[in-house]
Amino acid sequence: MTIASSVRRRVSMPAWLATAVVVVIVLAIWQLAVTALGVSANVLPAPTLIAVDANWPLVLEAALNTTLATLAGFAVGNAVGLALAVLICASRTFSDIVYPIAVVVRAIPIVALAPFITLAFGRGPGATVVVAALIVFFPTLVNVILGLRSVPAETIELLKVMNASTVFGYLKVRIPFAMPSFVSALKISAPNAVLGVMTAEWIIGGTGLGRLVVQSWLGLDITTMWGAVLVSAVVASVLFSIVSLAERALLGWAVRT
Repeated sequence: MTIASSVRRRVSMPAWLATAVVVVIVLAIWQLAVTALGVSANVLPAPTLIAVDANWPLVLEAALNTTLATLAGFAVGNAVGLALAVLICASRTFSDIVYPIAVVVRAIPIVALAPFITLAFGRGPGATVVVAALIVFFPTLVNVILGLRSVPAETIELLKVMNASTVFGYLKVRIPFAMPSFVSALKISAPNAVLGVMTAEWIIGGTGLGRLVVQSWLGLDITTMWGAVLVSAVVASVLFSIVSLAERALLGWAVRT
């Protein structure tokens, strides 16, 4: 280890502290800019005004509903994406049938699918979970397929020489090779799941942050609206951070620092 790298390692701050410093700086700039420019509170309230005037009990209740739906959609979408990726790589026939369908479904805007989702699942939490899962599963599908197909040719030849079964090859070689790609997909899916749930709550209906943003805006409760927006960003950031911590704990060998 060189002297320069040793010094950098000593002076570097933890990631959470760096994030906190950046957030404080952004909030300070926001506060100063709103005050200096005289921006109307009905357009962009200052952070201090949001902290004081927002209906936080209502925001936190909505945040809990959104978080639960997000976790459910995140789990379902990624599980489906992982399973389909394995089946697509294992079967050429299955790939020819399912992969084009998956691409078409992903290409259709959620707004266009909303009536069908509502008819099938109603306007309750089930519909929001389905929307989140639809948004989440495709990045996972694509990333895991790339990971499963990234196994070196030499390793595949070794499996053939050993006369290893297909199941053995997937469990011991292909799926472990695909795990870094899978975790990368999880990191992409984490904020997308929050976006999907909030979109569903806005379009289809619900009791979460997406619905609260619309209701607060229509009721001219701008501070509560911005409070809901900020809390949704916190929920997405926390979910992303949890996935990142899991990546370092379980796949430290694959994490590049």
